[in-house]
Amino acid sequence: MNLLPHTFTLDGFAFRLIQRTGDVALFEKRKPAHSRESFEVVIIQKHPAETICGREYPARESMPPSEAWGTSGWTHTELEDAKRKFRALVESRQEATFQPAATPAGAFFAPGVSGTAERNP
Repeated sequence: MNLLPHTFTLDGFAFRLIQRTGDVALFEKRKPAHSRESFEVVIIQKHPAETICGREYPARESMPPSEAWGTSGWTHTELEDAKRKFRALVESRQEATFQPAATPAGAFFAPGVSGTAERNP
C-alpha cells in the first residue's frame, strides 16, 4: 500500500505531517501567498488497488475529498485546537475498535457450556 507521504502539495498548498496515529493525521497547511498556516485533522482514506478508465492504481492512502469535510476532515487556524480534535478523534476511533462482547456483569460462560445454571437441591 502506498502510504500518504509526510510532505506533499495539493491544490497549491504545502502539507507537512505533524502527528499521525493509525488513520488519523494532523497536518500543517501552508500556501506561499498566505501569511498564516492552518492545520488539518483528517481521517486518512484507504483505497484498494483498482483500474479506473483503463489506468491501474495501486492500493493507496489519500486525503478525504472536499465533500467529506466535517465528517472526515477539519480545518483549524490554531494548532492547539487542531491537537484537541486530533486527540479526540484518536480516542473515539480506539474506543470504536475495542468493543468487548456484551456479557452480564459477573457472568461467566465457558465454551460449550450453556448459559443456564442448574441448582442442586
